[in-house]
Amino acid sequence: MATSRKVSLPIGGSVYKVEHPELPKNTHIVCMTPVQKILYNPIICGRDLRKLSLDCSKLFLRAAWTMMPSLRKLSARQLSEIVVLRGSLGYQFDAAFEQLFKRYLPRCFVGARRFRISGGEFGAEIFYTNFDSLPNDGVLFTGDTIATGASLSRTLAVTRNELRERDYDVRSLLVFSIAGSFKGCTRLLEWEERFREWWPNFRIHLFAAEALFGLADNGTDLLFRREDEAILPNESIKRVDRLYGDYDTGFLPGNICAIFDWGDRNFKPERHLEDVLKFARSSLKVAKDQKSKAVLRGLILKAENELKKLNQSLPGIR
Repeated sequence: MATSRKVSLPIGGSVYKVEHPELPKNTHIVCMTPVQKILYNPIICGRDLRKLSLDCSKLFLRAAWTMMPSLRKLSARQLSEIVVLRGSLGYQFDAAFEQLFKRYLPRCFVGARRFRISGGEFGAEIFYTNFDSLPNDGVLFTGDTIATGASLSRTLAVTRNELRERDYDVRSLLVFSIAGSFKGCTRLLEWEERFREWWPNFRIHLFAAEALFGLADNGTDLLFRREDEAILPNESIKRVDRLYGDYDTGFLPGNICAIFDWGDRNFKPERHLEDVLKFARSSLKVAKDQKSKAVLRGLILKAENELKKLNQSLPGIR
């Protein structure tokens, strides 16, 4: 059974400490305006999404900086982002870091590719790594959406191996997720324990935006409502009630994906909008409640309009 309590922090958003035996001890849910615009409006993609994601990353960093005084003693050389290609690129932590701290952010790169094993079960393979900026006795962080956690697990495996091969120490790992499933995030506790076999003081700090979502049977969709999985603060439940219909009984809270495909939403907006259209049209045939039907009709109109805009010629240079 999960419990959450609000933590008072001056960061421009609400922070809740989450306690659950299957999650890392340092797990928090962060509620903030830019992420709500992303999660409750699937039409936002491409350029508009990048602007909001940058704001989210700055708030994530503010939350970590405020909650972890030890970070303030580090130099930029003792920090490094683990960029999981391509999902982490959408977070733009390098730009967020420069805007907040006026410093260059060292970055390592891991290319991870998910593949379906069967049903909703996924594995991941690593096709590229570059750990040139890996610090000794430093703090690592990464940002990405988390569904099954397969890509993140493989990323942590190769990072741990690299640290061991170099005989490096490591202090902690910060994980930021604009949309993460409870099920996928439980794998972080396992990896915290594996790291602690070599570095006993190591800790993982998880910052999840808005909720820890339920994972649909397909292993990809992140749901606002799923029994025994989804963890939402009361303020998030109220937003779902207002925007998608009754949290407990409405069609959309238990069926719409909170994020859709993060990579497509950032880098292939046309494909993302087509996915939204496909979902909305098929769901309109089975949804019963009027709120869900109204939202779905609105999504169809907006997605069609945005697709038309993508086909327009480029405007003149200003």
